[in-house]
Amino acid sequence: MNGGTFTPGSEKVRPGIYMNFELRASERVTSGERGRVALPVVLNWGESKKLIEITSEKDAKDKLGLDISDPSMSLVQEAKKNSSTVLVYRVNEGEKATAELGGGEEGKITVTAKYGGSKGNDITIQVSENVLDAKQKDVVTFVDTKERDRQTVETAADLVGNKYVDFSGTGTLKETAGTQLAGGEDGTADTEDYTDFLAAAETEYFDSIGLPVEDKELKTTFASFVKRIREKQGFKIAGIAAGHAANYEGITNVTNGVVLEGGRKLSASEAVAWVAGASAGATLRQSLTFMTYPGAVDVSPKYDNDEIKKRLQKGEFLFTYDSRDKTVSVEQDINSLEGSNRFTKNKIIRILDAISNDVVRSLKESIKNRKNTGEDIPANADGASIVKTAITVYLNDLQDNSIIQNFDPSDDLTVEVTNAGDGFNIDLAVQPVDSAEKFYMIVLVD
Repeated sequence: MNGGTFTPGSEKVRPGIYMNFELRASERVTSGERGRVALPVVLNWGESKKLIEITSEKDAKDKLGLDISDPSMSLVQEAKKNSSTVLVYRVNEGEKATAELGGGEEGKITVTAKYGGSKGNDITIQVSENVLDAKQKDVVTFVDTKERDRQTVETAADLVGNKYVDFSGTGTLKETAGTQLAGGEDGTADTEDYTDFLAAAETEYFDSIGLPVEDKELKTTFASFVKRIREKQGFKIAGIAAGHAANYEGITNVTNGVVLEGGRKLSASEAVAWVAGASAGATLRQSLTFMTYPGAVDVSPKYDNDEIKKRLQKGEFLFTYDSRDKTVSVEQDINSLEGSNRFTKNKIIRILDAISNDVVRSLKESIKNRKNTGEDIPANADGASIVKTAITVYLNDLQDNSIIQNFDPSDDLTVEVTNAGDGFNIDLAVQPVDSAEKFYMIVLVD
């Protein structure tokens, strides 16, 4: 079995466990958009009660049937500004739009929108005679003015559903220049719908989770959920809510909103979407302090200097407006812990959370990889040496990139076999590197 000390640049005989840790370190160091955020939203279309991974405009169209620019997707747009992936959960179901295509004495042909929501009212069905065969009809589904589906059939029984509508009933297809569906409604979401979201999120992997709602009881439930996941399950996530003084390092408390270009105001609850995306997308070398909010031109409400200082002491995440360059930015990247200590800084918590998540994740992957090759990590001194070396590789990479400092594996990392002899106790001490947020200057003029 390989083990012992490790010198950067030296050749590894058994690379599997090292590579898992090196991959995690590389992910944490790499700059640019990254991160996964889970977000419940009220939409006017799409499948409900399911987490749907959206990484691009094409994903939004293919998986939700909506353009990313659709007004009901506004919170998804905000979350995507600084994250690579949004796990969208449609909390509402709504009423499905319907229409009849006729059918005559033979029966009735009904068209029903695939999903509930007002977007279904933008669907139109056109029936016309096929130019090559007069016995057949071309049935075209339009959404707004765009053709989404076309099928050529002889009878209503030949019709098949598509991504936007289902057909039912019998009868003769009658030609129509356009029969528009009606009756589609978005509906609302209640407390149970949001608790269903939390239950679904518990089985997924993400960096941060946002709750863009005003309901106080829901925010209390949400904070309890985040705390349980972090402390009972050991999965370190960041929870983002608005106007909720949780006094907990795992919850960020957003307390004002922004005004976007075009004049639309986002409340603090709606601004949660951007904060959750930015938190998920931040690398371990990055704080959100002073980060500009893309597309924002003002804050709402505004606070004066004294009010800002009071709110920061209470663990509030604020946006401020700079009249000199007319930008909106984050005042300070802090969580809801009250007072002044290092653990109020979200960057510090992100580093500690990442190390915890990465060590657990990489060890699990390494165990699985070795199982696939017919090996295990032995629960003895050799195995402890393997684990310690792999963790050291990971932490040295973080230290080389100024994410942590003063790490000495001989003093700061201990890996010992448990008393039961079936695992390891890992004792680790790290010192995260904070971001420069305060600059003190003395200017001498002769």
